[in-house]
Order: sequence, then structure tokens, then C-alpha cells
Amino acid sequence: MRQDNFFAQSYDDALNDYIYSCSNTKVDRWDWIVLTAANEKQAESYRIQIKNRRKENRLPKDTQFVVIPDYKEQRIGSGGATFNVIRHIEREAGSFSQVLNMKILVIHSGGDSRRIPQYSACGKLFAPVPRMLPNGYVSTIFDELLIAATDIPNRCANGMMIFPSDTELLFNSLQLDLLSCDAAGLSIKVSVLEGQDHGVFVQGELSKDHRNRNVAKFLHKQSEALLRENRAVDSSNQVDVDTGCIWLSNKVISALWGLVSDNDELNLDKFEAFVNSKVCLNFYADFVYPLAEDSTLAEFQKETPENSYSDELKACRESLWKALHGFKLSLVKMIPARYIHFGMTHEMYDLFVNDIENYKYLKWDRRLVTNGTTGTIMNGFVTDTSEVKDSVYIEDSRVINSVVEEGAILSNVDVKDVTVPAGVVLSGLMLSNGKYVCRVYGKNDNPKASAEAPFLGGTVSKFVNNIGASKKDIWGNNTASIWNAKLYPECDSMEEAVRFALFLYKALHEEVSEEEKTEWLNANKYSLNNSFRNADVVGLVKRKSEISNAVKIQKIVDLAIKGADLSNVSNMIDADKVSISVEELYKMALKAEFPVNMRLCLACADICKFYKVSSPEQFYEKYEDEAYKIINDVITQETFDRFGTDIKSIKIKKDEVTVELPVRINFCGSPSDAAPYCLEHGGTMVDGALLLKGKKPIKVTVRKISEDEVRFGSLDQSCADRFTDIESLRKCNDPFDPYALHKAVLVATGIIPYDISGITLIDLCRELGGGLEILTEVDIPKGSGLGTSSIIAAAAVKAVNEICGIEVTNEKVYAQVFLVEQLMTTGGGWQDQVGGLTEGMKYFTSLPGKYQDIKVEHLQLSEETLNELNERFVLVFSGQRRLARNVLREEMNQCIRNNSKALKAVKKIQEYCACMRYYLMKGDVTSFAHYITAQFELVKKLDKGASNTCIEYIFDVCGDLIEGKSICGAGGGGFLQIVLKEGVSKEMLRRRIQDEFFDCGVEVWDCKLI
Repeated sequence: MRQDNFFAQSYDDALNDYIYSCSNTKVDRWDWIVLTAANEKQAESYRIQIKNRRKENRLPKDTQFVVIPDYKEQRIGSGGATFNVIRHIEREAGSFSQVLNMKILVIHSGGDSRRIPQYSACGKLFAPVPRMLPNGYVSTIFDELLIAATDIPNRCANGMMIFPSDTELLFNSLQLDLLSCDAAGLSIKVSVLEGQDHGVFVQGELSKDHRNRNVAKFLHKQSEALLRENRAVDSSNQVDVDTGCIWLSNKVISALWGLVSDNDELNLDKFEAFVNSKVCLNFYADFVYPLAEDSTLAEFQKETPENSYSDELKACRESLWKALHGFKLSLVKMIPARYIHFGMTHEMYDLFVNDIENYKYLKWDRRLVTNGTTGTIMNGFVTDTSEVKDSVYIEDSRVINSVVEEGAILSNVDVKDVTVPAGVVLSGLMLSNGKYVCRVYGKNDNPKASAEAPFLGGTVSKFVNNIGASKKDIWGNNTASIWNAKLYPECDSMEEAVRFALFLYKALHEEVSEEEKTEWLNANKYSLNNSFRNADVVGLVKRKSEISNAVKIQKIVDLAIKGADLSNVSNMIDADKVSISVEELYKMALKAEFPVNMRLCLACADICKFYKVSSPEQFYEKYEDEAYKIINDVITQETFDRFGTDIKSIKIKKDEVTVELPVRINFCGSPSDAAPYCLEHGGTMVDGALLLKGKKPIKVTVRKISEDEVRFGSLDQSCADRFTDIESLRKCNDPFDPYALHKAVLVATGIIPYDISGITLIDLCRELGGGLEILTEVDIPKGSGLGTSSIIAAAAVKAVNEICGIEVTNEKVYAQVFLVEQLMTTGGGWQDQVGGLTEGMKYFTSLPGKYQDIKVEHLQLSEETLNELNERFVLVFSGQRRLARNVLREEMNQCIRNNSKALKAVKKIQEYCACMRYYLMKGDVTSFAHYITAQFELVKKLDKGASNTCIEYIFDVCGDLIEGKSICGAGGGGFLQIVLKEGVSKEMLRRRIQDEFFDCGVEVWDCKLI
């Protein structure tokens, strides 16, 4: 546990330094980071992934990255690749002397990954590691190596560090001192039993730096007896294992360059003598071995070659011996240190499935970038109709309506409507010709082995016999191995390729039909070997990104279904996938039910806004409006279901009806009454009815007229108009239309049919028995915050129903006015009409539901309490006007997103309502006033637009006179409400405001609670 903590902290330190280096240039860094690749196709895959990281600022600034394929695409070995690296940098730098001024990190990653074929095409180097990086990406071996190496430049002179691509090293760079050694091998301590499977250093004399010892011998995969005989085993039965990380000083690099150059200029003939497929130099066997003190040329020549023994290899080794044996290889013992080896398929499976809990200290996680809930999955999409057993490993794959049995592995494949057998590996590839193959083999199979070795529970030879194929068809002139066996048919789709792969398994375990055999035999087939060489690496990298994006989209949908907080949804989307993400999310929104569809539409809007997307097809307002249209549709349906009227049954029964109403003052509760919050959580309000300047300021008159038309008039706006077209009356969603409210009232009450076509206004008026005129009059500044528009609508709804002789209850008025606000797209709630329709102080609530059944409690205040309220309550006009829609939308957007802070704030406001009711009933006006201020502070947190500098200044000017303060309505302007301190008169406040804001529109209004 102590070492776990050390490694965790060391890793975090290196990670933080790495992140810093990605945005800052003033750090000691690698000048070059070089990746070697087997061929140009593999190199292109590496370059794409490096380019993506560079674009997203995930690589160190000012470090040059280069990918170098093997020379002439020959198999030149890691030693030949090292020569090729020096040649490339010398050419790029302009001279070899410039190379000696650099710190270079080389990651040898040019193998074909025969032991783990699922990574052959894109390279094992970019295989995923089950750790989420802080930037939201799944880590890879490449990322882990860069993090591990990030602080080494602080601990070394100019030179070259060689890293292997299949090992993650856990250490602390402070353990290194590479400033004065010729070369160094980084080692860790392991048991002698484990050391038998690795290269082991035997220590010799004290090194030049007097800190480390030199390497005397280098023993590769030797028995315990030989390790003990060569004094490689210490008193704790441990050995110093070679990690594959080797440091070369400029002296050694110069010696190597001298073998392939004349006077520091490349000699191509010499270079090609060392760098070719026949010699195929191995970095460790041919470069590191001669550096050991006790090594001999004779033993060196016996070292197992990468390819085969030859006179050319013998000559190269003699030259390498002369150039290198005079240098010392310092043995750097890193204690404590560990390494994680990503070797064969079954070894990686054990790491990620069976042993993953052992790496919790590195924050390894079984599921990353997935919507799956079982198995170990990295970048995988799983439908809820699929069954994935817990011991399954999935990466870069989709599982659609399928079963994946125990111990199976899916890599870069889509499985649909199938069962994947236990212990089977399915590895998909896109080919450069646009086709697909799906390679299948057993999790424990060794693809390098012969045709008689275990394969899918049988052997390749057995399959060949079962299917009736010839060995010539399967192997041609190649060695009869699993690696070379042409078993995998080329297909037009991944689905078909998977079917053939499962056929291979089936043919080894049960009878298959002649039709199936013939189909397989006639197909054009690939081996593990030539399939990866023909892979579309660009398409493979793109596909990984597409799966990741599909997972992220599904996660957003899942979060919406769960009602989770979607405030940071934009951070879940990749910057280069914004357009397609919005498109897919919107498609899912159109299929979803309320409230999920509403949330997904707003998520689309938020993504567009965050990434500044604005095209004719995709823009913020489109999706935000769509979210509110969904709310509109829900309320419309619920209202018409309960209060819908057959137009043929409606007749005008009276000549004229006039309704006058007070305004309302919302002491507390907003925005809990607004949709969609109230639909999902219910609402709570404390309101009062208010006279202004001694009268009810809202008046609506509805008259019958003889003409077959509709007339609207707004006396306070000095405008009037007549309408003869029914469609123009249905268009009531423009908040700047002076008659939007008039039109919405006729639609909400059913006078103008909402969705019936084929009827004219003349027909309608004749059914009614005449036309209608609606006149509104309001003696209040527009945008007052006193619920004016909804109360006008309430008066109009009441009057229209009455003139047609339709029974009108308060419940019906509440619902129809709620609908009016939705039709107008102003997004209002129900508090205004409830507060203004009847007199008195009221406490009203609703339960969650698409239909809002509002319970109204008229508070029976004592005469003394009501008088005190009227003495201390003041309305101050701020001199500003605002559109409630703009303020309220932002508040409701927070609720649609399920913003946890916003929902908590609204819930607290609702709790304050209950407290205010309590204090009112007790006659404690001062405590009541304190809660007015408290809810105002919460409203400002919900939406910064609820208040502004001018409003706060007005409150500040009067601060010593005020006990409680808030905005009216949604805020942002209009009226302000104040409860004065005991002993402070309204006249004192009026004089204070007059003195500060003389004749600029800020003034106290005469008002009275009734």
C-alpha cells in the first residue's frame, strides 16, 4: 500500500507537469519525440492520432513529433530503426552537430503485433489503457509513455532515450541521474522467477558518476540456474530486470553515426549495410549487449538475431563491437519502481479484466466512454437489448441486440443480433478497398504458432480439413502458421464479416452446411498478416472517434432520461463532432417523450451556443424554441382535453361584457409556477392583489359586432385593427405583435380552432352569430413585472367565455391563461392569473403534472396585519422596461437542464413561501419582509438578468429605510417591491427617491393590497 501511494503520487506529479508542458514553453522538454513504424500505412495511423492531439493542445508545446516508417518499408529491426531515426533528425536539423544539441525521445513502435493482432493496423502504441485523462479522453500506451517521460529532460544531458512501446513504467524521475554517463539501462527489481522471462542486468564496477554501477553482463531470458551462476541474483532473490528504457549519450550517438557516415555526412552505402531486412538489427541484442563490461565479441556473435544468422550480420556486429564496447552502460536501479507489460492478448485481458482492481491506485476503471454497465469496456456502445457478461472485454466496438459470453474480447467490431462465444476474440478491420474483414481467434491462442497449435478450441489444420480446403488455398507458399492462414473473407459490411468469423468457430465445433462451406470457400480471404497491411488506418481512427461520439450522445440521452444535470453537456461533445452530434441528438429528441425530448432539444441549443455553431440548419434559437414548443404542445393538449369546446356549440349570447381586475404582487415563489418547472416539480407562490392609484388598472371589454370579422383594440397603446383571415388570428407567437395576446385568447378559449383547417373566419362568425371585438386597457407601464399580460389574458378569457354563455370557473381561467402564455411563447406561469383574478393575500400550490391543478388558499389576515402591510409595502418604478420572456427563459433553461444549483434554489424559494405564510398568519410583517429579500438573493443566483446595476443602485440609495426588497415578476426592470422598516413612512422614501432620481422615471407609485 505504501508503494501504491508512492506510484500514485509520482504519476500525478508527472501528469501535472505534462499538462503544464502542453500550454507552456518555459519548461525543460524533449526537443524531438520520435515514433518508429513498421510501414507508411502504420505511420499514417500514428500521424493522424498525433495530429488530433496536437490540434486539441494535448501535446507539449515546441516539441517536434515525427513518425518514421522503417526504411524502404523493410523489416529492419529496432536497431536499424534507431539508425534511421538519427538519419532523419540529422537531415531535418541540417547537420549532425545540431543533433548533438538535442534531447530526443524515441519510442520503438514498428512491430506488427503478431502476439496481439487486434493492434497490428493502428499499432499497439495507441492501444487504450483503462484510465480517463483529465481532458476527458481515454488514455493510451502512447499517452502513458509521454507522461512517464515528461520530467526526464530535467535529469539528463543532451542525448537519446529509447522507450519500448509495450511497457508502462511506474517510477519517479527524481530517481534518475543521466548527466554524465555514456549510456544507462533503467532497471527495476523483480523476483528471480519473473526475471527468467525477461532481460536481466548483472552489475559490475562502480560507474563514472560514483552513484551507479556499470552493467557487467546482459542476460536475456535465462534460467534461474544461469542467473545465479552469473551472480545476477541478490540476497533477496531478486534480479535487476531491463525495462527496455535505455539512455544513450552524445558520445554513443556519435559512435553510431560514425558507422554510417563520412566526416559526419551520411554515406548511404554504409547506412544501407546496417539498415536492411537481412541484417535486421535488434537494438537490445546488437546495441546494448556490446556495452556490457564483461561481454565478449565471441558471445556477442552468438546472440540470437532478430532475423537469422548471416555473414552480413556478422560484419555489422564486428563494426558495432568496435564502436560501442569501449563505452560503459550505467545500471540505474529505480527503487521503488514497477512496470506494466502489455504483451499477448491474454496478458492484456488479465490486466484489464482479472487484475484491474490491482491498479486502482492509478485510477484504472472498468468502464470508460461507454453506456454499458457490465464487462470491461473502453469506447464501446451497448444497446439495452444486449447482454454482456461481466468477464468480457470490449474496445472501440458496438454491441447491438447481441449476447457476448464470458471471457470474449471485441476489438473494433460491430456485432448485431449474434451470440459471441466464450473466450473468442473478434477483431474487425476496414480495408483500404472499402470492404471489411473480421478476424477471429481464441483469447489464449498464439498467432505466431503453427497450424497445429491451439486455435478457437481446435486447430487451423482441423478447420481446413473440416471445410474441405487445401493447404495451398490457405497458406500458398508461406509458412503454415495461424498468422499466415487466409481464413477471413472480405465482405461488404461488418455485419457480414462477423457472420463469417462466427462460421469459423462453428465449423470447429459442429456440423456446418455445404452451402456455408461453399460460400466460405468462394470468398476472397485474408490472413492476420495481410489483412492489417491492407487496412484503412484513416478509416479505423475515424471509426474510433465515431463510436466515442455515439457513446457520448447516448450518455447525454441516458442522463436526460435519468433527470440528471445537463448543465455541462457541451463538454461531453468532441469539438470536431459538433454538427453530427447535434444532428443525432435532435433525431433522438424527436423520438423521445416529454420531458426527455425537451431536454435534448435544449442540449442541442446549448451545444450550438458553446461551439458558436450558426448555420441555416443548426443554430441556438432553433433548438431552444423547439424545446419550448414541446412544452407548449404538452400544455395545449392538456388544456384542450379538459376545456376544449366544439365550435359548433358556441354562440354569442350577450352584446357586451367588461371585466376589470387588479394586478398581482408576487412576494415569493417565482419561478416555481412557470413551465416546465411546475410540470415536473409543482409550484408554490405567495401573492397579493393590488390596486394602483386607487383603482383596478386592467380592463377588458368584449363586444358582439354585426360584421363577420374580428377587431382588436389596445386603448393604452392607441392602436386598433380588423381581421378577416382566420390564419392570421392563429399566429400568436410573436411577442412584439400588439395583438398576440388577443389572438392567443381566442385560440385558448376555442373560439378560433387551434388545429382545424378548411374553415374560414366568415364561416366561423356565422356559426357564432356575429363577429367579436376585444378592447384592452391597461394603466400601467409596459414590462411592469406586475403580471399585466397574464391578468389582461385572464380578464379577456373570462369576458370571452361569458359573452358566449360558457360556464367559466377560476380553474378554467387559470388553465386557459396558462395556455395563452405558451401560445405567445412568453413562457409565463400561472401565478399572475391566480394572483389577479381574485382579491386578497393568497398562498397557492400545485403538484407535479402536465395539468396544473392549482390549490388556492386565501389567507385570512387580521385587519391589523393587512393595515401594517399596506403602511409598509411600497412599489417603486425602476424607470426600466423588460420583456419577461427573456428573463424567464434563462431561469427555465436552468430547470430544463436540471441544473442542480438552480433546482435547489427554486426548492428553497418554495420553502420560503411556506415560512412567509406562517409569519403572515402570525402578523410578523418584519420576518415576512426578511424572506422577501432572501428569495430575491436566490432569484439573482438563478438569473443574473433578474437584477442589474441600476436596480441595485436604487435599493442602495434607500438601503437604510428598507426591511425587505425584491423585484416584481421576472425582474430585469419594471417595478420594485419594498417593505419599509418600522417607523419609516412612504413619504420619507418618496423624498429620498425624488432627491436622488429627480424626474428620471424612478418614482414611488400609490398602491394598496386588497
